[in-house]
Amino acid sequence: MYNLKPKYLYEAYRFALSEYEIEKEHGTWDNMKVERVDEQTGEIKKARTVYIAKQENIGSSMCIDDKEINGKSFTIMSNQSSGRIAFMMDSVQGHELAKGLKFMGEALNNIQTVNCDMAPSYLKLIREELLKAQVIIDKFHVMKYVYDAVQQVRIDIRKQVIDQLSQGQRRKKDEGLLSELEQLKKSRSCLSRSKELWSEDQTALMIELFVKFPLLKNAYDLAQQFKCWYDKKNSFKSFLQINKELYSWIELLENSKIDSFKQCSKMILKHEQEIVNYFKNPQTNARAERINGKIERFFSNGYGTKNLDFSIYRIKGYFA
Repeated sequence: MYNLKPKYLYEAYRFALSEYEIEKEHGTWDNMKVERVDEQTGEIKKARTVYIAKQENIGSSMCIDDKEINGKSFTIMSNQSSGRIAFMMDSVQGHELAKGLKFMGEALNNIQTVNCDMAPSYLKLIREELLKAQVIIDKFHVMKYVYDAVQQVRIDIRKQVIDQLSQGQRRKKDEGLLSELEQLKKSRSCLSRSKELWSEDQTALMIELFVKFPLLKNAYDLAQQFKCWYDKKNSFKSFLQINKELYSWIELLENSKIDSFKQCSKMILKHEQEIVNYFKNPQTNARAERINGKIERFFSNGYGTKNLDFSIYRIKGYFA
């Protein structure tokens, strides 16, 4: 039985089994370039590369996300239905991506919805270049924003408890304060989940904490109310009703006077339409996140990214 070394397999695939070296020689690989121009100075810099531009992978529902490989940022647009990558470029800058999308031709007109996070460059790109596409901000990014506001309340309470600790030698009252700090630490995961998912011990912990810190309970309840509003089961409701419920929740935020929710309220109002669009087509950016995860495992199983250019070539062959 032969014991083949990973290095031998890598070189055999790169130089003999794949068409990588041939395509490099003939100029048919990484030949789609986008000129980079400094918007302030007008100076022409090193070009960006559109590594994948497959029109046949375009569908009615797409998702767009960034991916870091070897410290370099890439933008990946993939098909929600097939999971295949349609577009990949080594940039996250909107004006550069707009030039790169020109390689996709008329196929872009087939896109009806695009899921993405709240990155301004992506939102601007979709609005200006994918004119027929409706933007749907990823639900999980929005929920993370809301849960982060709850976590900030926990952090603020923790700081207040720490400030009450005795300086220098510990006293008897500090025992209770240290216990509260430990409870606040353990509550972190619970605050980002529904009560139904808590264990018996976690339920007891949270009941005790909510009695001690009513503001924390208020923040948690607000987040859970928003989560209920965001349920795709509500897609049957009229948009008038959906918007009415959203504004009722925002009013609760404002009345709560919780500082960490102020930015949360501003964010939701700023992206209100793109958030509400979720109920027209209840899809998330989970497909894009899964592709990112698959790429990571792909590299791990292939012993890393020894040569970045060849690694991207393999991504194209496997995922596009």
